Amino acid sequence: MTGFRLSRREMIAATAVVAATPAWAGAPDESARLDAFFESVFQRDLARNPAAQSSMGIKGGAAGWWPDVGEARAEENVALVRRDLAELKRFDRAALDPQAQLSYDLFAYDAEEAIERHRWRGNHYPVCQMRGPQRDIPQTLINNHAIESVADAEAYVARLHAVRPYLAAVVAGLERQAANGVAPPAFAIPLVAGNCEKLITGAPFRPGTPDSPILADFRGKIARLALADAAKIRLLKAAEAGLVEGFGPGFRHLIAYLRTGSCGADCNDGVWRLPDGDAYYAAQLRWNTTLPLSPAEVHRVGLEETARLHGEMRAVMKRVGFSGTLAELFVHVRTDDRFYYPGTADGKAAYLDAMRAKIAAVTARLGELTNHVPSAEVLVKPVEPWLEASAGTAGYFAPSADGSRPGILYVNTRDMRNLPIFELSALSYHEGVPGHHLEKAVTRALTGLPKFRAFGGYTAFSEGWALFAEQLPIDMGLYDDPWQEFGRLSMELMRAGRLVTDTGVHALRWSREQAVAWLDDNTPANHADNVTAIQRYIVTPGQACAYEMGKLKLVDLRDRARSKLGAGFDLRRFNDRVLGSGPLPLPMLDAQIDAWIAKGGQA
Repeated sequence: MTGFRLSRREMIAATAVVAATPAWAGAPDESARLDAFFESVFQRDLARNPAAQSSMGIKGGAAGWWPDVGEARAEENVALVRRDLAELKRFDRAALDPQAQLSYDLFAYDAEEAIERHRWRGNHYPVCQMRGPQRDIPQTLINNHAIESVADAEAYVARLHAVRPYLAAVVAGLERQAANGVAPPAFAIPLVAGNCEKLITGAPFRPGTPDSPILADFRGKIARLALADAAKIRLLKAAEAGLVEGFGPGFRHLIAYLRTGSCGADCNDGVWRLPDGDAYYAAQLRWNTTLPLSPAEVHRVGLEETARLHGEMRAVMKRVGFSGTLAELFVHVRTDDRFYYPGTADGKAAYLDAMRAKIAAVTARLGELTNHVPSAEVLVKPVEPWLEASAGTAGYFAPSADGSRPGILYVNTRDMRNLPIFELSALSYHEGVPGHHLEKAVTRALTGLPKFRAFGGYTAFSEGWALFAEQLPIDMGLYDDPWQEFGRLSMELMRAGRLVTDTGVHALRWSREQAVAWLDDNTPANHADNVTAIQRYIVTPGQACAYEMGKLKLVDLRDRARSKLGAGFDLRRFNDRVLGSGPLPLPMLDAQIDAWIAKGGQA
């Protein structure tokens, strides 16, 4: 799963009215004018989103240091989108070159989705175990806020002080939602509060104890500066003041609200319980899969894929010499210690080293799969202790635009029973290479793309590619034993199960316990992991359905190209074409591949 991605709908911000003579008016042709318009919109949006700037490696910042989450800003945002869409329609699409026409269509697609999302913003959970300031604030500070000068350090301190008003605004938004009957599920509350408490545990909140996570980060960054000791001491004291006066009170305010706020008796259920919940979920499925599918259709596909994968698992079961039923095999792999690294420091380090070796092995032979080889490195790191309790199994964060920060693959080593050895290959290929890291590196390297495309994305495309990429090393012989192949099937089975359980919870009104039981019965994952999974799907309706639907579309496109091109089909060129325009909604990708096939699979 990818981490923070810059999308147009997330970074749009209010600004002054466009000048009477826009910057793009003097461009030499219609395509250049359109590109200038896109750049103007992107820079306008970026200028008012300091967190997005940091994610891109841009220093500076804007008023407040954190996003404006007020209702007035939301209204301004959608007004800007409507104005942008009206401006877009003033361009002559027929006069654009093919790449600019695609950009035109994507910009319109994003704008129309942003307008629709605005309608449903009251049903969205801005704070839950999967997202919220308890994740965004520390990740922005630790991962994205580099300190290379005194000015950088002072900006970091300013951000610490600004946490207090920012979280006050977040709580005010939660109060508005609660008044309309919308609150995060009860199970999310202790997970979020627990994360918050870990962030304000230690020095300077309790003098004489080990540093809290943010103070430790600041201290480590300051230590690398070529400054006199007195200057470093001054900056450390300033950071401590920022933590005590801004950061700490802000998070204590959020914790207090979460623990005293009311939550209805049924709030652990799907979004059908929210205002117009069925229509909201149908919209979520469209946004996440980029396909016009009903919940019933998605559920049916999930059941069909589950049956297919069970059949392939039974074939592998014979190869490994296991005699028994598939259900008995699931019990076996959950309980046999040989399938897991020990939960010790050495065991966790060994797992991460094994993952690094898997990624290095496929990277060395990447030319067999694509003509693109990432220049950016991917680091494999454990999830930070303050995030372990609520984080997923693994997540990928793309490198910064300026190359100053590599790609980062975070692995949650809190419970090694959630990281079976037989899934090590597939997980490495999905999150690293040839999965997320390759896709993001290719997009970053494309020239001529408007920035809203280079830094945007679609879950069905990116997660579909990463799941598709899990199987690419099969023909390279990199799944070196049948158990690794079983692990690949196990991971895809989890994605097929998401189609069943996500629609089950949100459309068929399954209880949380019913959905967990389905995963227990139909997948090798352990019960605790399945509880975590279903809780994730409850707070991110439709998102988990994007993986398998995206992968199935890519398999269909590959098979279509192979059938029509025959001996002229080249997997490397196919993969290059899939990635070569950056992320796309699946129907647009379908059209791109059809055009490529029509040209003989060469262009």
